[in-house]
Amino acid sequence: MDSAVRGVSVALMGIDGAGKTTLLNHLGRALDELGFECVDTSRKAAIRSARSDGGFPARSLERLWLESWRSLLGGGHADGSPVDSAIPLEFTDRTEVASGWIVDRLPASIAGVRRSGPLASASTELTMDQIIRAEVVEPVLARGAVTLADGFGFSTATKNIRIAREIPADATSDDALDQFETFFRTAYSMPLLQPDIGFLLDVEPRRSYEWRMRQDGRLGAGEDLWLAGRRGADAYMALQTAVAAKLRAAAVDWGWNVLQIDGRPQRETAAHAVEVLTKDTAVQRLIEHRVDVK
Repeated sequence: MDSAVRGVSVALMGIDGAGKTTLLNHLGRALDELGFECVDTSRKAAIRSARSDGGFPARSLERLWLESWRSLLGGGHADGSPVDSAIPLEFTDRTEVASGWIVDRLPASIAGVRRSGPLASASTELTMDQIIRAEVVEPVLARGAVTLADGFGFSTATKNIRIAREIPADATSDDALDQFETFFRTAYSMPLLQPDIGFLLDVEPRRSYEWRMRQDGRLGAGEDLWLAGRRGADAYMALQTAVAAKLRAAAVDWGWNVLQIDGRPQRETAAHAVEVLTKDTAVQRLIEHRVDVK
């Protein structure tokens, strides 16, 4: 595609278990059928891409990703040992950019997590998103391709702030959390981080919990209030319900497309999303350009 024609960035946002990865795959196939070059720039895929390319920002993203997990644990301990020791200090060729192996290494219970941990983790992930957008996404857009991301960092930041609120007040006050929440909302509103097309998968937490348990049989380390001493379905519902309301409000302000995930077959939701995507003016511009150059 003509390098003078800018591509389109697409991002999905939703609570844990909303079906973002499944929808991303549907959108990718639809765009492939239209003849577009599609690149997965979701965080894990972006880190893998940077690692394969070498040079900047590979090492920075590796370190930041591991540190986002280490800081999330916020000084917690189990049986007298610091939990963050479960997170390796360095990537190796065998290190997989996925959370499953990290969850496997963590204890069933944790105590002593401090508010600064989840907050620092959110800040670290914001830094990662800024680098990924500038160094991974932008070069793809510059050559006229479409980028797809199955997450948006505002969701994680919002979730981490909520987890921190459930931890007893310490040196990080409620007022400080309020200010950081405003900061993250402002940061992710910047054009640098906003996608050209955004989709919010709006799902009732009880439904997403059931899907998550059927899919994985367990929750991830940051998907309920485990870090605040509460685990299971009720803790998941409490956290995800609060996060869902924040995501809904942000999506409306940003003009994102809201997809109601209400139990209909996933293929129907995907078909609707594909229709919205292909009718978007940014994608139409690329389609028209492809016709013109032919």
